Amino acid sequence: MPDSVPPGVSAGHRSGPARGRGPTRSALALALLVPPLVGACVDAVGGSGSGWGLLVGGVAGAAASAVLGVRRKALSWVAPLPALVVAALAAAVHLLTGPSSSGGKSTSTDLIRWAVAAFPAMAAAECTVLAVLAVLGLQSLRSRRRDHA
Repeated sequence: MPDSVPPGVSAGHRSGPARGRGPTRSALALALLVPPLVGACVDAVGGSGSGWGLLVGGVAGAAASAVLGVRRKALSWVAPLPALVVAALAAAVHLLTGPSSSGGKSTSTDLIRWAVAAFPAMAAAECTVLAVLAVLGLQSLRSRRRDHA
């Protein structure tokens, strides 16, 4: 029997990678998380708070996850996540490197400064997702026109 399933494993839960489905969810998660995490670590080591490292990492992670998300047809959960990942990492960098609230500043002032500092990286990550989707959409349209011509 060529399509036999080992005992104890249902046909729907075969081991091994799924064929024809593209990258796995873990590959998507790594593509989304690792570049901004590396950028945030660079910023934390530099002690400057959220900066260029997080911005570049966020853009790289957003681009990689968008490309992989298109291949896996998982854009519904990949598209909104880059900004959230960047925001969470920016908050972590702020907590690690930012000035403490004990200097007379209120917590709300710290939160406003953090949000203002994180916004450019969050916006760049989401704009990258949109740019990747636009490029991939144009490529798809061109290939369809060539196929019909």
